[in-house]
Amino acid sequence: MNISKENVLRLKRTAKEGAFGHPWVRFDDLDLVDSILVDGTAATLIATDGHALGSGILDRRNLAAAWRRFSWAEAVAFDESYIADAMQEALGRRGESDCQRLISSDADYLPGLIVEQYGDVLTITAETAATDAHLDMIAELLKEHIAPQEIVFLNDCESRAAYGLERGVRTLSGNNLKGRWVEIDALTYRLDLMQPQKPRFFLDQREQHALVGSLCEGRVVLDAFSHCGAFAMQALRAGAEHVVATDLSETCVKAIGANAQRNECFIETIDCDAAVFLAERTVGDFDCIILDPPSEMAVDLDALKQLHVSAFRCLPAGGVLATYCRSESITLEAFERLVSTAAAEVGREGRIFARTGQPFDFPTLLNFPEGNILKGLILQVE
Repeated sequence: MNISKENVLRLKRTAKEGAFGHPWVRFDDLDLVDSILVDGTAATLIATDGHALGSGILDRRNLAAAWRRFSWAEAVAFDESYIADAMQEALGRRGESDCQRLISSDADYLPGLIVEQYGDVLTITAETAATDAHLDMIAELLKEHIAPQEIVFLNDCESRAAYGLERGVRTLSGNNLKGRWVEIDALTYRLDLMQPQKPRFFLDQREQHALVGSLCEGRVVLDAFSHCGAFAMQALRAGAEHVVATDLSETCVKAIGANAQRNECFIETIDCDAAVFLAERTVGDFDCIILDPPSEMAVDLDALKQLHVSAFRCLPAGGVLATYCRSESITLEAFERLVSTAAAEVGREGRIFARTGQPFDFPTLLNFPEGNILKGLILQVE
């Protein structure tokens, strides 16, 4: 296929080409001296030996991903026709659930586009300028495929600032969307999608909520970093004797209480720093601990390890620890080493029941390990 010279990028001679199965190419690895391409346009990337590395979106404002591949084919335009086909294929890969992630950015060959479904409402997040330019068309296609009652544009993410894009939350209709009760796996949660400060439901943990809950029958459970209380309520639903849910956010603690009341269950809620609270507990206070800290905690590995030290000190023999990490840079292997080091520090052992990752509706690419953000371990402590 002939490729227009205006739509071609080349790697620098100094680039490490062995890494270019990866869909992102750094700004420093691109030869842009003679380039006349406008940011946000699609271009074929050519290796130093002359072979094509696929089509991707150029945007110099993202230094870590100045070129972001969306197709291994050459000379593919990131236009309405391509987006429509890619969206249809992504939706075809999803199941029948009415609460799930429908489009997951690079893994669905639509870099920067995230679409999620919460009952009869869809949310769209555009993280890049190229995706933002097609938002109206994307919304219309989703209306045809899903027929939602409303679409909420959740464009409050920090990544938009790098592209000079306005940040905010709005609906497709222009009307205000009040908070609503949404049923997910036989439990009901109040979601206020127009209010970013209110707790949202983490769809990537949906399978884990039910799985861990099934291990909690007859146990006294601590759901640390509880957020909306999903782990806590699934534990109670499965027969937990008592559940304590902690969160540093007063808003989250109030939401947990409201969700518990709606589902006619009792959760003891505490507004506190979960790490400090756990460090003050003694053996036997809980026989199941769930740790699902926010992603920013993964930046401080010492604090993350100490959190697990406290958990291992508190749990009795036969206790269950379900622990998770959200990080682009920490692999499951590295996370497992951190947890095992914490156990050894207090002379404990853990039998691994499950190593967990992202669910089916949060796919990742083989050559894009940074997409494996969520990983976890479910252990029986000895």
